[in-house]
Amino acid sequence: MLRRSFATLLLSLLLFAVMAQSATDYSKMSPWVRLIAVLNAPPTYPEGASIPYRSIVSPSGDEGGTPSLLAFIQTNDDDVLERHGCRTYARKDDIVIASIPLSQLAELSQHASIKRIEASESCHTTMDTVPKIINTLPVYTATQSHQAFTGSGVVVGIMDIGFDLTHPNFYSDAALSNYRIKAFWDQLSPDTIGSTFPVGRDYIGSEAILAKGCATDGSQQSHGTHTTGIAAGSGYDSPYRGVAFESDICLVANAVTADTVFIDPKDYYKYTSATDALGFKYIFDYADSQGKPCVASFSEGYSPYLDEEDSLYSAFLDKLAGPGHIIAVSAGNENQSITYAEKPVGTQQAGAFIHIYKKQANYHLKSNGPMNLTLHFYDLSHNPSYQHTIASSDNRLDTLLADTLILGSDSCFVSATRYPSRFTADTLYTLQIMAHRNLHELGYIAIVMEGADSRVQLYGSSSNPLRQSSVDPQWNAATYGHNILAPGCFPSAICVGATTWRTSYTTHKGTTIISGNQTYGKRMTESSTGPALNDLMKPDVVAPGYDVISSYSSYYLETIGPDAWDYRNSVKLFEHNGRTYSWTALSGTSMACPAAAGTIALWLQAKPTLTREEIIDVFSRTCQHPDESLSYPNNDYGYGEIDAYRGLLDILGLTGIESISQHQPAGVSIIADNCSIHLTFIRQPASPINVSIYSTNGAMLWQTTIMPAGSYANISLPQLASGIYAIQLTGSDKELSGSQLIRLR
Repeated sequence: MLRRSFATLLLSLLLFAVMAQSATDYSKMSPWVRLIAVLNAPPTYPEGASIPYRSIVSPSGDEGGTPSLLAFIQTNDDDVLERHGCRTYARKDDIVIASIPLSQLAELSQHASIKRIEASESCHTTMDTVPKIINTLPVYTATQSHQAFTGSGVVVGIMDIGFDLTHPNFYSDAALSNYRIKAFWDQLSPDTIGSTFPVGRDYIGSEAILAKGCATDGSQQSHGTHTTGIAAGSGYDSPYRGVAFESDICLVANAVTADTVFIDPKDYYKYTSATDALGFKYIFDYADSQGKPCVASFSEGYSPYLDEEDSLYSAFLDKLAGPGHIIAVSAGNENQSITYAEKPVGTQQAGAFIHIYKKQANYHLKSNGPMNLTLHFYDLSHNPSYQHTIASSDNRLDTLLADTLILGSDSCFVSATRYPSRFTADTLYTLQIMAHRNLHELGYIAIVMEGADSRVQLYGSSSNPLRQSSVDPQWNAATYGHNILAPGCFPSAICVGATTWRTSYTTHKGTTIISGNQTYGKRMTESSTGPALNDLMKPDVVAPGYDVISSYSSYYLETIGPDAWDYRNSVKLFEHNGRTYSWTALSGTSMACPAAAGTIALWLQAKPTLTREEIIDVFSRTCQHPDESLSYPNNDYGYGEIDAYRGLLDILGLTGIESISQHQPAGVSIIADNCSIHLTFIRQPASPINVSIYSTNGAMLWQTTIMPAGSYANISLPQLASGIYAIQLTGSDKELSGSQLIRLR
C-alpha cells in the first residue's frame, strides 16, 4: 500500500520553493553548499500555501556579526567578492578561500565570473573505536644507534585536536632544554581580538604557547597529543620516543564533529574543509618562513561525495604540495563495516541489505546509464512483505522523488534525489530512508539496483553500513573496500593505512591483556582499503598503527579522572610541574599516519627538496611487503609497509651497493662520535666481525676486523670529514650483521 503524506507534500513544496529561487545558481554549488543555500534562502511558496518553512534551524546573526560560510571559490574576480562582503584568506591561482556572508550566497552565485563554490563539513578522527595498549613498538624505542637522521632542520606539522602544549614530550630532551613547538593556531580559540584568521588565533614562541597550556578542546580530547608524540616526540624520560625527535613542530588545532560544543552556532559554517585547507597552508607558510622543508600530518577524514564535491579542495592541496611540502593523511578505519555494493554491466539485478540501528539512513549511488532503484522489504520472519521502486530510468533529472510506504502497522518515508554529475556522464542519487523507530525494527530492507546495460555503484559509510544476509541471498552484493576517506583519497596526499605489530599489552597496574582480533604483521582489520571513489589506488603506504604508545594530555586526564578506561589502562603515569601525564596506547590509521610522516621528515632531512612523486618512487623500491601473496602496489597495502632505513639508503644512493646491507643489525647498538665507534652486542660474538666505513657515494673508506672479548668494542676511526657515513658489520651471526648510518661532526 502506498500513500502520499504531509511529509511528502512538505518536501515537494520545499523543492518548489528551491526551484522558484531563480536568483540562486545551484549548479555552481557543491551539494553541502547547495543545502546551506536552501536552508538560508527566503522561501517562495505557491500562492495560498501556508506551511512551516524548515525544521532545521540554521545559524542566525546577532549583534556580534553576520553568519558566514568559509568556502572555496573558483574565480579571478576579486571585485565581485569584495562587493558581496567576502573576505579572502588565501588564493592559489583561480582558487580562493574566502568567507561568504550567508545573505550574499545566492546573489554571489549568479555572477558569470564565479565558476564554483565548494565546502564540506568537518572531519572526524581516524582512531579505532576500541583503543588498545601494549609495550612500545621497536620503531619508537629510544636508542642511540640511529643518530644520523633525527628530523633536525625539518618542520613536522600536525593538524589535529586535543593538544597538551605542556607535555614534556615536546621538549628536546629529559632536561627540557629546548621547547620544540614553534607555532600554534588554535582554530577554536574564543580569543579572536586582533586575529587575522577566519576563526581562532595563533600563538608564536614558547612563552605564548606554554601560557596557553592546551588547545581549547584539550580538556576533552587527547588525540593530537598522541599523534604529535608519534611523529616528533622526544620521549622525555621514557622509551617512547617519536620518529623525527629533533624536528621543529608546528600545530593547528582544528574542529571535528566532536567539537561542536566549543563552536558558537553563528560560526558553525566557518568550520569546513576550507578551514582545514587554511590549516595546511599555515603549516607550510611557517616552514617557509624558517627556510625548512615540511611534512604535514593529518589523522582525520570524512566520507567523500560522489560528484567531486572536493574538487577545489583537492586542487588547492595540489598547489600547496611540492618540493619540500609533503602532505600525509590517514586512510580511515572504515573497513570495520561493509560499505560498498556494485551491479556490473550485463547483470540485471544486484542488491545489498542495510544494517541500521537508528531511525534514518543515507546512501549514495552512481549509474552510468538507465536504472531502476527498488527497495525490497522482508518481515522479521524473513518473508517478503513489500517492494517499491523509488527511482526509475526515465529522462527526468534534478528531481526529488519522495513517498511514504505503509508496512502493516509501520510506515517508512523514503526519498531519492537524482541529479546529473557535473564532471562525468553519470547520474547520481542520494537515497534517504526514515522511520519513527529504528529501521532494523521494521524487518529487513534491501536496496536493489536494476538494469543490465548500466554499471551501478552503491556507497554507504561506517555510520550507514551495508551487509550480506541469509534472508535473501540474491541481494548479497555488499563487500568491503571503496572506503578511503577524504582528503586521503586526493592525488596530492600520501594516504597511510595501518598494520599490526603488537597483540598484547601491559597496563601501569601490571595487568596484561591479549588482543585476539588482529593478525600479527598484517594490515589492521579496520584500516580502510581502496580503490578510492575517484578510482585511485589507495592507500599509498602502510605503517604500524595498532597499539602504539605515545604521549597523552594531562588536561584530558584531569577531566576524565582515574576511573576512565584510558586513565586506568595507561602504560605509565608520571608527575611534572604538579600535573599528571601519561604514556598511553591507541590504535588506528590515526597512529600510522604520524609514523609515516615522521619517517618522511627523516627523508626530508636527507633531501629537503623531495616531492610526493619522488617519495612514491622510494616506496616502490624500498617498502616491505607484509603479504607476499599479493602483487604491489595494491588497494590493501599500497606499495607496502614504510621502511625508514631502506628509504634513507635509497635517497642517499646506497641501495645499489651489494656490500652494504639493506637492514640494520638487530643485535648491535652503534654509537659514533668524531673519532671512534662504540659497539654494544646482545651477546659476545663467537667469530670475528668485519667493520667497514663507506661514504655516501658508495666508496669504501676504511676497514678492520675485530674479535671482541666481551659484549663491548671501541674502535678508533681514521680522520674523516664531517658528514654522513655508512658502517657495515659483517659476521657469521646474522643478528650481528647489517649496516648503520652515522653522522660525524
